[in-house]
Amino acid sequence: MKKNIPNFLTTYRLIVSIFIPILFYYNKYNLLGILFTIALFSDAVDGILARKWKVTSNYGKIADAIGDKLLALSACTTFIIVIDKNFLIILLLEIIIALVNFSKYILNHNFKNKNFDNQNSSIYGKIKTWFLFISLFIGFLCYKFSKFKILLIPLIMITAILQIITIINYAIKKE
Repeated sequence: MKKNIPNFLTTYRLIVSIFIPILFYYNKYNLLGILFTIALFSDAVDGILARKWKVTSNYGKIADAIGDKLLALSACTTFIIVIDKNFLIILLLEIIIALVNFSKYILNHNFKNKNFDNQNSSIYGKIKTWFLFISLFIGFLCYKFSKFKILLIPLIMITAILQIITIINYAIKKE
C-alpha cells in the first residue's frame, strides 16, 4: 500500500488539473481552493516519499513532470481569463520549457531506450516550479481577497525570470 502513495499523489495532481477550469466556471471556489492547495503541496510530498520509501517508478517520473506542467498550464490558462492577464507570460514561458524538455528528450533517443531517469530537472527548475506554484496560489487568493494583488505582479516577474533561467539552463545542459 505504502508504495502506491507517491503515484496516487501524482495522479491526484493530474486529475485536479482537469477540474480547475470547471470548478471556476461553476463558482466552486472553496472546493477549488482546497483541491488546488493539496495539488500544489503534493508535488513536493510525492517525490520525497518515493525517494524515502525507495518506491520510485517510471510512471511516477513521467507523470510527475506531466502533472506539474498540466497543473501550471491549466491554472495559468484559467487565471488569464478570470484573474489577471499577466499569467500569460508564465503560461508562454512554461510552454517553452516543456518544448525544450521534450525536444531534448527526443533528441537523446530516450523514448527508444526507455530511459526515464534522464530528466532535464535541475535546481533551477525546482526553484522555478516552487515560485510558479506560489504565484498560482497567490493568484487564486487574489480572486477572493484583493489585498493579495500587491504580491501578484512581483511574483509573476520573479517566476518569469526563473523560467527564463531554466530555459537557458535546459537548452545548454548536456545530457
